[in-house]
Amino acid sequence: MGETEPVTMSAPESTPLAGIDAEPLPALQTAAELAARPVRFLAFWVATLLPFTYLPMLATGLVTTHALAFAAVLCLNAVAFVVGHGYRRPE
Repeated sequence: MGETEPVTMSAPESTPLAGIDAEPLPALQTAAELAARPVRFLAFWVATLLPFTYLPMLATGLVTTHALAFAAVLCLNAVAFVVGHGYRRPE
């Protein structure tokens, strides 16, 4: 009986993902831009029109009786200004 050589299995060499681009897919980037447009549109107009509610709130005394609600409106306005800042701006 002859001796047989033991069979060894080696794992295939792994190759780095050199062929894959690190940048997002153009379709995904386009979809993200399309989804951001309505959000910017809404945020822009909320930031533009929300200050018109300040005067009635001040006149009716809601600022003093509902201070937390008024602070929330101010914070919402600040966030809307930041998010809607790029609306209709050439890129």
